Formats: sequence, structure tokens, C-alpha cells
Amino acid sequence: MKNVLRRNIRTLLIVFTVMFAGLVVYLGYVVFMYGERWFVTPYNPRIQQVESTVEPGNLLDRTGRELLYTKGDERVYISDDDMRESIAHIIGDSYGMTYGAQTMFAKYMFGFDQDTLSRIMGLVSGQERRGGDVTLTIDAKLCEKAHDALDGYNGAVVVMNYKTGEILASASSPTFDPDDMDEFLEGGGESELVNRTFTGLYPPGSTFKLITAAALIENDLADFEATCTGSTEIGGKTIACTGEHGHEDLEDAIRHSCNVYFAEAAQELGKSKLMSEANKFLFNNQMLFDDAVMGESVFENADTSTNLGWAAIGQYHDLITPLHACMIAACIANDGTMMAPKLLESVTYGETQTYTLTPESAAHPMSDTALLKEMMIAAVESGTGKKAAIDGVTLGGKTGTAEIAGEDGNQEHAWFVGFIEDDNHPLAIAVLMEKAGSGGSHAAPAAKKVLEKAIDLGY
Repeated sequence: MKNVLRRNIRTLLIVFTVMFAGLVVYLGYVVFMYGERWFVTPYNPRIQQVESTVEPGNLLDRTGRELLYTKGDERVYISDDDMRESIAHIIGDSYGMTYGAQTMFAKYMFGFDQDTLSRIMGLVSGQERRGGDVTLTIDAKLCEKAHDALDGYNGAVVVMNYKTGEILASASSPTFDPDDMDEFLEGGGESELVNRTFTGLYPPGSTFKLITAAALIENDLADFEATCTGSTEIGGKTIACTGEHGHEDLEDAIRHSCNVYFAEAAQELGKSKLMSEANKFLFNNQMLFDDAVMGESVFENADTSTNLGWAAIGQYHDLITPLHACMIAACIANDGTMMAPKLLESVTYGETQTYTLTPESAAHPMSDTALLKEMMIAAVESGTGKKAAIDGVTLGGKTGTAEIAGEDGNQEHAWFVGFIEDDNHPLAIAVLMEKAGSGGSHAAPAAKKVLEKAIDLGY
């Protein structure tokens, strides 16, 4: 009896030891993965306490333009109203209601990144403690142009350097005025605070055909062909197209954005291969990056052959953020390497720079994107994206017209994603205009305006 009791006690001790070890490992994992984000939450009491004892550093754009600085005892935003509102979601607000730079980079702006010795020397010298100056990757002037290009529609625009991952411009509409938050809060606004670029989840529409095309290429099915008569019947249900395109190969299908081709191609691929390709492009992945808090893009396993067809053309339950859509276009432009999005350019204390941006790879979903780049360039030269074309510039792109259910029946979000094929202007872009209609008619010309401005500014 005693032997049985001892054996049971030993078993329980081993079980509890294993459980405790598992808990320690798990806690270590979550602190490593999420500790940085827990620290920069506006509810962190350490940040709240230090606000009254430390002068926060300035916030600047990549050109040295002061976006937020201290004047006397007050924090002052850039005076240009249009520019200030166009960058509102990037710089954030003093209440921490938006996850902008004031919250995300608080540890630098309040000096928490300094070592203990530096803090002690500051106290001994009697100097007022001051945080670091934070320089962002954005150009506020380009952000202003991006906001203007939305032409009054709700939506988002983002421009990246596809070689480094630097976010050169980001605009979200509707916006708010961070310099007038009290009045805004009294008005009960909510939607204005949402950063649609980073966290807005939308059906990607035909921009997802890039993923389906990548799956065909990666699985040696790039020679798949179909005949478009205006619709196709899959699983006993009809999937309609925007036209009767006739015989289509992959290049034709990208240029014409043919639903029939990609819906039928998905049947040839099968759902597991399409899911695998979507996952390689970071769908269904936690988007945990140092400089960006992003929504998680969604690609679900289709339950029927019909829904697989819809999923392959960016409908069904597909969802994506504009920033992720831009990262995909950037990945294709960057020969299959997807760079992590970067928003923090540098941190300086006086003359000393303590942080400098280092480009990082986020994924490598394709080994060779040359064929897909050629097809996207053709789509701008003679396809649905021709309204994005810029004289003298080699531009590749893909339009999207995503159907959504609305109060007045089906409505359409307008998309354009693309890139400039030029080492001197390594730019990728995504434009999303809510309920604007055709991507080719609305988002493509908006992208053209923003990219022309980016080139003019030297990017």
C-alpha cells in the first residue's frame, strides 16, 4: 500500500514539475514575443509616471520635418493642417487611442532605451532628463499627396521601398486632428481613429489573383489555359466574369483580370496548394513586426469547389490589409523576398545616434518572380491597370474590384497594387478606396498620382 502511495506521489510530482516547466517556458515565450507591445501600451503605468518627469524627444519625418516637438511646457504638432491630418494615424495622439508612433516608440521618446549608467549620469549632472528624437521613414509631403489621392473616399494608401521595407507614405481616410482630440472625442467619433492601412481588413478582390498565379507558377501549372465565355459553371453554380475574353493563358488572364480563368485554374490546383501559397505570402499569420501592428489577413479553406473558385479570385472569405497587399506587390518586385515593414528610421540623443534602421526579410514565398513581374507590367501597359501608367516608367500592377454586400445591394471596393521596375525608384504601392467601384477606374489613377509625386521627391 505504501509503495503504491509513494509511486502516486512521485507521479504527481513529475506531472506538476512538467506543468510548471511548461508554464515557465510559455511565459518566457509570450514575454519575448509580446513584451515590447505590452510595454508601449498607453495603459503602461511606467509611461504614465514618466510623462511628468521627462521631456519627450521630438518626432520627425525622414526629411527632418518636425511633426511633434516641445515648445515651452507644451507638446506642439506640425502647424500645417492638411499635412497634420494626413499623418494622424502614423504619429498617433497624446491619449494613446490610436496606435501611432507616440505610443509605439514611447520607449525611445521617453528615454527608456538608455542604459542605467546614462540615466545616473544625467541625474548627477542635474540636467533635465530628455528622451530621444525619433525619425520616421515617412515623408509627410508624400503622405499628404496620398491622402489627397483618395479623393474623399474612405480607404487607404501605402507606399514602400521594396528593397528595404521602409514605409515612405501611409494615409488612412477618414482621419482626425491629433491637435484637437478633446473636440473630436466630444463628437463621439470612432471610425476616424481606425488606421485602415495597417488594420483595416478588406476582401482583396482580383488583387488576390496574384497569389493564385504564383501558385500556378510554383506548381508548374503556368501553362494552364481556359476559354472565357463570360461565365463558368463550377459545382453547379455560376461564376461570372467581367467580359467574354475567349482563349486565355496566364498572361492574358492577369491582363484582363479574368474570373473564369482563375476560378477554373483553382480546380486544377486544388485547395491545399492554393492554401499553401497563401500561407507562404503570410496569410493566416500573426503579423508581428517591430515597427507595425497589423491585422491578420485571412484565407480560409473553401468547403466546396464553387467557393474554391470564388476564393481564388479574392472573394469568398478572403480578407487582407492594404499594408499586406503592398508587401505582396513589393515581394514580387523584390524577386520573391518580402521585406518586413519599417517605420522607425533612427533614434538620436543630441549628436549620438543610438538606433539605425536595418532592413529585415519577413518571408521568401517565391524563388523566381520574373514571369509574374512581366505579366503585371503587361496589365498596366495594355490591361485593366493602364490608367496607372506613367510616361517613361516601367510600372507593374494589378487592379481589383471587390464585391461587398451593402444596404443598397452589392457595392465594390476599388483596389490597385503595383510597383516600379527601376532600381533608382524601388517603389511598391497599394490603394484601397471603399465603395468607389472599379479598381481600374478609381484606384489605378490614384496610384499614378502618388507614384508620380514619389518620383518627383526623389524616391
